[in-house]
Amino acid sequence: MRQREWVTSTLDDCPVPEEVIGLLYRSSHNRVYELISGLSAPHRASLATFCYGRAHLREIGLAIAATCEFDALVAAGGRVGNFLFEQSRELPDEQKSRSVSNQIKVSLAPVNFGESPGQSRM
Repeated sequence: MRQREWVTSTLDDCPVPEEVIGLLYRSSHNRVYELISGLSAPHRASLATFCYGRAHLREIGLAIAATCEFDALVAAGGRVGNFLFEQSRELPDEQKSRSVSNQIKVSLAPVNFGESPGQSRM
């Protein structure tokens, strides 16, 4: 299979024109929301599942899924839609609060290089 045939076959089930995928890929999150704002709920859900299924578009898929209702995502992707709904509602790692029990406590003993025991620096 030639490369162009492979590219065409992988985009056959794409719910938007190939040019839109290129725009989404090169856009900031705010611009992604702007580009998808005119799509119907089922169309957005279909696009979210399509993008999430491709590694280089995964973050875009999550961003789009965050704008979708649960029922629309499940209708578009089945179990994947369910998973996508849950993942798109989670906070990014930086924003998750860490519980005290998960924090690693480290204590470091003071190290005095080049000093004999009993000597102190001035």
